[in-house]
Amino acid sequence: MAKQARSLRTHELVLDAAAAEFVRHGYPRANLQHVAARTGLTKGALYAHFASKEHLARALTDHLDQVVDELLARYKDTDLPANEQLRAVCCALAERVESDVRFNAALRLVMDEAQSAPEPPRLPADLRALSAESLADLALVILVGAYYTAPDPERRGLAERVRGLWEAVDGRQAVEETGAR
Repeated sequence: MAKQARSLRTHELVLDAAAAEFVRHGYPRANLQHVAARTGLTKGALYAHFASKEHLARALTDHLDQVVDELLARYKDTDLPANEQLRAVCCALAERVESDVRFNAALRLVMDEAQSAPEPPRLPADLRALSAESLADLALVILVGAYYTAPDPERRGLAERVRGLWEAVDGRQAVEETGAR
């Protein structure tokens, strides 16, 4: 039992170290020797947990998929209007970018891959399903733009910036609705 618990802790440690490496360097320049060094493992011991850099990246993107699925499920069957559902999901995603290095790394991996992929990644497709395409595109621009322009690898303050952008959009919408009457 103690060996299994230690193995699980090491597995988690490797995921966190790999996430930090992917956030910093992206997939092509990520180096498993650096991941091993961050964990204090040999490269061979690292391979006992993950067979390749691709397997590590897949574990992180699986984490992203799980988080997105949980968030969408939480807000999908509510009485909230679609734009409020989208707002809640986007703000929750921004909070994850700030607080979850694995989510942060997976987001970078997915968005980097999307630049050359023929199909859009799942995240924007899921956001589009929540609301009108233009609002989802706005949310994607906000999240990706905020993600790539944030100077800090931990993306501190991102959730607050996204909330501020939503408040600006909501305020503008309220003014437009009042003016239309």
